[in-house]
Amino acid sequence: MPSTFSFPEPARRAWRATERLGLHEVVVVVVAFLIYFTIRGLVVDRAGEAMVRAFNLIELEQQLHIYWELRMQSWVLDSYLLIRALNAIYFWGHMPLVALLGVWLFLFHRRAYYRTRNAFLASGAIGVVIYWLFPVAPPRLVPFSGFIDTMAAFDRFGYNAQETQAFVNPFAAVPSLHFGWSLLLGAVVAWVGRHPLAVAFGIAWPIAMFFSVIMTGNHFILDAVFGAMVSFAGLGVALLAERLWRAALARRQLASTPL
Repeated sequence: MPSTFSFPEPARRAWRATERLGLHEVVVVVVAFLIYFTIRGLVVDRAGEAMVRAFNLIELEQQLHIYWELRMQSWVLDSYLLIRALNAIYFWGHMPLVALLGVWLFLFHRRAYYRTRNAFLASGAIGVVIYWLFPVAPPRLVPFSGFIDTMAAFDRFGYNAQETQAFVNPFAAVPSLHFGWSLLLGAVVAWVGRHPLAVAFGIAWPIAMFFSVIMTGNHFILDAVFGAMVSFAGLGVALLAERLWRAALARRQLASTPL
């Protein structure tokens, strides 16, 4: 019988070297962004549908007696410094900080990195499907709702700026992965750091992000709730996939062991 095909040893060494350098992770991120941009292109023209769902969400929050977003935003509108701080948390505390912490996990906590990476990919996949099926406008875009877009009003560089419009889905309010990912990654940092500063950061960052997404007019309270649910559902998928992978490896090892 013909022997099983295997890659030459130089090719295997090159593969392991690129894996150690994290080049595989760059490919994963690029593919994930390409998928996101594809989904974005399918929803940017569905403004009417997104607005109707936003009004329905406001009505639901009113029925639940948690429609507090306008009141919460009013707490900071008289303070220029607070508004700028919340804008900075919303913008720089999302993907830039996620990327920075991802590099830290990759370098110093590789196992936690892969588990967290898989949780992000799974929750991101769930998120983009929801964005595609059920686009929802954020508070700042809902007409006559009274919300102020603090990013556009007080910062030259924000998600409404010309530099970033091409990279943003304007109707991706539900779920808020801004909040969900900060909660998930904050929990990971607190768990692997095992230091009072890491624990304090893991608690403070999601809290700051929650107030930021609400007070900047970018998300409703229920958006954040759904974001947390989707993010931890992604973690559940990652843990299940890890468990199945280990079981498959164990079966393969058992099958290859001579009797």
